[in-house]
Amino acid sequence: MTLTYGLLVATAIAIGLSIGGSAQAAAQSAQSMVIMDDASADASQNLVLAVTINGEPSPLLAHFRERNGHLMATVKDLGELGLAVEKLGIAAAEQVALDSIPGLAYRYDAARQIVMLQVEESMRKPFNVDTRSLPKTSAAVSARGLAINYDAFAQSDAGQRFALFSELRYFDPAGVFSNTGVAYVYGGKRSYTRYDTAWSRSNQASLTTTQVGDTISSSLAWSRSIRIGGFQWRSNFALRPDLITFPVPALLGSAVVPSAIDVYVNNVRQFSSNVPSGPFIINEVPGITGAGQVTIVTNDALGRPRVSSVPLYVDARLLAPGLSSYSFEAGFVRRRYGLASFDYDPRPAFSASGRRGLSELLTLEGHAEATNGLVNAGAGAVMRLGMAGVINGSFSASAGRFAGTQMSVGYQLIEPRFSIDAQTIRAFGNYGDLASREGAPVVSAIDRVTLALPLGGRQTVSLSYIGFKPAQGLASKIGTMSYSRNIGSFVAVNLSAYKDFLQHRSHGIMLGLSIPMGRAASINAVGGRQNNQSTYQVSALRSPDYDGGWGWGAQAGGSGAAAYQRAQVQYLGNAGEVSAAAQRIAGTAGASVEVSGAMVLMDGSVNLSRHIYDAFALVSTDGVPGIPVLHENRAIGKTNGSGHLLVPDLNAYQDNAVSIDSMGLPADARIESTAKSLVPRERAGVVAHFGVARYRAASVILRGADGKLLPPGAAVRHLQSGGETIVGYDGIAFIENLEANNRLVVDHDAIHCLAEFAYTRPLDGSLPTIGPLTCANAPGGRQ
Repeated sequence: MTLTYGLLVATAIAIGLSIGGSAQAAAQSAQSMVIMDDASADASQNLVLAVTINGEPSPLLAHFRERNGHLMATVKDLGELGLAVEKLGIAAAEQVALDSIPGLAYRYDAARQIVMLQVEESMRKPFNVDTRSLPKTSAAVSARGLAINYDAFAQSDAGQRFALFSELRYFDPAGVFSNTGVAYVYGGKRSYTRYDTAWSRSNQASLTTTQVGDTISSSLAWSRSIRIGGFQWRSNFALRPDLITFPVPALLGSAVVPSAIDVYVNNVRQFSSNVPSGPFIINEVPGITGAGQVTIVTNDALGRPRVSSVPLYVDARLLAPGLSSYSFEAGFVRRRYGLASFDYDPRPAFSASGRRGLSELLTLEGHAEATNGLVNAGAGAVMRLGMAGVINGSFSASAGRFAGTQMSVGYQLIEPRFSIDAQTIRAFGNYGDLASREGAPVVSAIDRVTLALPLGGRQTVSLSYIGFKPAQGLASKIGTMSYSRNIGSFVAVNLSAYKDFLQHRSHGIMLGLSIPMGRAASINAVGGRQNNQSTYQVSALRSPDYDGGWGWGAQAGGSGAAAYQRAQVQYLGNAGEVSAAAQRIAGTAGASVEVSGAMVLMDGSVNLSRHIYDAFALVSTDGVPGIPVLHENRAIGKTNGSGHLLVPDLNAYQDNAVSIDSMGLPADARIESTAKSLVPRERAGVVAHFGVARYRAASVILRGADGKLLPPGAAVRHLQSGGETIVGYDGIAFIENLEANNRLVVDHDAIHCLAEFAYTRPLDGSLPTIGPLTCANAPGGRQ
């Protein structure tokens, strides 16, 4: 009964629309359903209706219930239409009468099966605009291998000297192990000094890094770092390059009609996007540090631009609300770093630092250190004063062998027209930390003030003052002034002067000029007086291009009576860099040679490369040499004889585009993909494997026993592989999967013949043409 009645109602509506309604109304009614409930047919009905919001059609159909002439809907359905239902204060599954919602009015057109909503802006969900548009990065990976960075330096002047810096780096999916050190040969003496040895592993899910071995303790602006041999566990935001760690105020706006929006920061357009009608929110404002003016441009219903401006202040030292950074170290303090390989304090030491963003205005800090006979702890805060800048302060105390306190206060304001940065730190009593135990006492007082004034015409003036009072020794109060100006598009002029107000003879003034000459070449000149002595330097330099090639340089200068001249030449290639220099200092001549690069053992091969600082990739083309490789669409070289090329400068934890130029492939090569997106871990390598298959094929010219070319369409079967093909024009058949000796069987009408031939793949990768071959008659037909 229900189904029959529903069909009758639907049929009646369709007939009525076809007689008196428009084609659009008929289409809308065809998409809508009306289902009647027999028990309450006179009181309520379920409707599925088209919806418009403030005159703009919604792409969604929505479910409503009509009861006694009034429409009701669930909170969930209203939320899907874009209403801010969290303001209703009821459960998502509950129904609410549209008449009872403040700020909402509606009209129901039963004939067109559409409901038209008029909603106040405060009742609509804002459209989120992503200003960075960064794609989600895939999980970082690592292959297994060994990388050795080296930098060899030999010099001949008063004596023969040789030094070799090396970094041994083993990496696999479990982490990275590295060891660095320098070997010396001088005056018949040979020595090796170890720098750092450590194993580290990072976790992208928790944004943490664990390191065992030599490490550097964490520190804050008012504490000091120290080298420790032991264990470190710390947060690492570099594992998420797309993560904004500092608070960025959200910008709200509204578009009367679907519009294009433009975002300007200090009158420079930083972002453009499209938004639907209604409110929108911009969660991240790019291109601003310090104080600035953000301007949003949209269009009204008549297409006229609407401009709104909002002042903002952004400071990267603050942490976003709820975000924390931390570090914990435990081990033994390293002594005489760079002079002794294994000199550690036998007493264990501990260090910890933490920061947490409590709100968009306030970030709290804490730091603690402890070892035998010393405890140090302190707390601090960084607070934004609205548009008036940021203040910071800290208080820490130490007890034990070094007992005292330390306080710091700072202020920073960055405006488009000027910026000021001031900081003072005072230590009282015998305040100390872990570094104090190793003979580096805390400075009694540090005062710093810097004022920068950007002027018109691409000019900047900055003034600074630094007061420094060590625990022992002479104090300094140094004032500096610098002026810089760009002339035209390239020429830069710099003027700087300084004076120590506590030491009469400590002062100086310098004037510098830099003129770029194109093709990475430049001419630079600096001259002035320091401590009552004249000094000057003139140089002409050209750096090698990134793609490789030659570079050169020439310098001449002097300070007082000591003059020097130097000339150098360098070559940068995919396998490393070589430079040679000749110099003369105060009448003593000398020469030097430096060779730097890397060697990588990976993917069953040994490859030479430039110095590898972070992540890298090894391109493999399955032994096919001479294939051009591109990094971020920039050609960087060709695969070597084993089909490998090392790309030494990938960005860790980011997508890196590596591809090969398929036009460089041999004619007999097949490849599934020519581009890959690589996400390597820090200081690790990945293999970019481009599977290149070489197939053995040739064009074979066939003729019959009568000497005539076989006709097109004749069936050809390769007995060794079982592959089948046909003869084309001019008696040519293309045969794949060839072997050293091959047999072809041809069947066509009365033709039944057999052809035999030998095949050797050409070294140049071409597809040869073989024949003409005589297809001898074979009794018995198809074999």
